[in-house]
Amino acid sequence: MNKLAILAAAALIGSAGLATAQETLATADAFGIIPVQDSNNVIEIPLVTATADGEVQIRRIAGTNEGEVLGSIPVTAGANENVRITLLTPPNADSVLAVLVEGGADVAEQEIEMSPPGNPGGDGDGGDGDGQADN
Repeated sequence: MNKLAILAAAALIGSAGLATAQETLATADAFGIIPVQDSNNVIEIPLVTATADGEVQIRRIAGTNEGEVLGSIPVTAGANENVRITLLTPPNADSVLAVLVEGGADVAEQEIEMSPPGNPGGDGDGGDGDGQADN
């Protein structure tokens, strides 16, 4: 009987550790590859993977209002595709920070590069995102 109780306890402890490892892995790669964003008021994230229902916040990462939430959108547990966050305040910056918030806690973050005004796609060619110099 004692052996059965010990095995059951060991299995329970092992599965708890596995769940924690899965949560860590899921949030470590919560954001897929995020392309350079146009400097308009919409951030588009192709994939957000959340371990629980929460929200994605876009925050300012420089200046006197560092950490200010510029926009947010709810996400559900699992894969959320084509997440679009409308910014209530223009970032006026080279980059912003995407933060996944679950249960009131920041669980993942990724910096997002913004293209300069007049250069959508950020390819440095002057504007159309094709990588070729514009004439």
